[in-house]
Amino acid sequence: MKTLFSQHIARLQSIVQHALEVSRLDGLWIHAGSAKKNFLDDQYAPFKINPHFNYFFPDPSAEHSWLFLDGQNKPKIYFYAPEDYWHVMPNPPRSAFFADEFEWQILTDQQQITQYIQQPKHCVFIGEDESLAQSLGFTEINSKKVLNVLHFERSIKSEFEIACMYQAQLSALKGHQVAKEAFFAGKTEFEINIDYLAATQQSDNNVPYGNIIAINQNSAVLHYTQLDFKHPDIRQSFLIDAGTTYLGYASDITRTYALDPKSEFAELINQMDQFKLDIIDQLQVGFNYLSYHTQMHQWISQMIHQFELVKLPAEQIFEEGISRIFLPHGLGHQLGLQVHDVAGFQQNHRGTHKAPPDIYPSLRCTRELVEGMVVTIEPGFYFIEMLLTPWKNHPLSRFFNWDKINKLKAFGGIRTEDNIVMTPAGAINLTAKAEKELGFKIK
Repeated sequence: MKTLFSQHIARLQSIVQHALEVSRLDGLWIHAGSAKKNFLDDQYAPFKINPHFNYFFPDPSAEHSWLFLDGQNKPKIYFYAPEDYWHVMPNPPRSAFFADEFEWQILTDQQQITQYIQQPKHCVFIGEDESLAQSLGFTEINSKKVLNVLHFERSIKSEFEIACMYQAQLSALKGHQVAKEAFFAGKTEFEINIDYLAATQQSDNNVPYGNIIAINQNSAVLHYTQLDFKHPDIRQSFLIDAGTTYLGYASDITRTYALDPKSEFAELINQMDQFKLDIIDQLQVGFNYLSYHTQMHQWISQMIHQFELVKLPAEQIFEEGISRIFLPHGLGHQLGLQVHDVAGFQQNHRGTHKAPPDIYPSLRCTRELVEGMVVTIEPGFYFIEMLLTPWKNHPLSRFFNWDKINKLKAFGGIRTEDNIVMTPAGAINLTAKAEKELGFKIK
């Protein structure tokens, strides 16, 4: 990892040079951020680091620390490590593989940073606490020109970043395997989540997002995080959408299971898994992500016709927008230091924005695929009452097989998700590659 990080930081130095040139500034100060105190309380919410800080310095626990970069000299880290007997204090990672790439200064008091910030009016501050920046004399705060460059470049991953996300695949897959076994062993959603966290050696505070552990109809709630303590009367299906982090970089993996492998719902799962793999095989640099999202809706329209959920030709199902009832979200999203990573709509360094089309408002990426881009591919198929209800009074309602749909509603829905990286030869499936290394498939 040491060599990969050296290459990563060299690339970032050139990015900083470009960002400072377009904004006519001399340096970049990045604040790691701080935990937020709960309202009317003396307790704090879990700390989440500024992703731009983590982009340069791969330690997501470096609260209150600072970075200074000018794109030419060695980056400077001002690492906050106070003496405190109330909490476990940050331990400066001076022996870590990335440590030699920085000049180090240890801060034992937050106010000490004032000794080092010089000429703030000629530098840009990147961070959440704008009042802090103003108090230190910064006038360029979260400059849009600088952020546009950083966001666009963050969407194209270095070999170091891809290696981190691959490590996050390995740990998440171990958790998925244990969670699958827990479901078939009859455990509750809450118990399955505990087993997942134990297997991945992560806590609820450092998984990249709230784990979605959904049994039966709960999987029709796209971001379900309720975690039922009770055993369902009838156990029919299980959806798990969960990842892990490695040095701040995320994985995001989803699988769906049917208790009865011979059920029609199991057939639907198998078909969706195949659609996912087929679309990954088709991904090519230079093609717009929207075209693959549209292709998925055409395939799902064929599936709706094939399984006689709607007794209309597949072409008409697609044209009438019926597939959008069953797949209301996008095909996937950018992945990196944030689960829904930046620049999914940003077309260039200048920040040109391309919104999703009106018929696909939940699509999170309108970019052409480029080498080094990491995205998720996560087609879904759900039986959601509030989306189905308007069609019951629609002129085409008579073509819907409502008896079958109502029976399948008890299963909730299906989502299947892998993480891929784009290369000139097509997509590399990081999730499948990690499954091969581990010697098992979560299916």
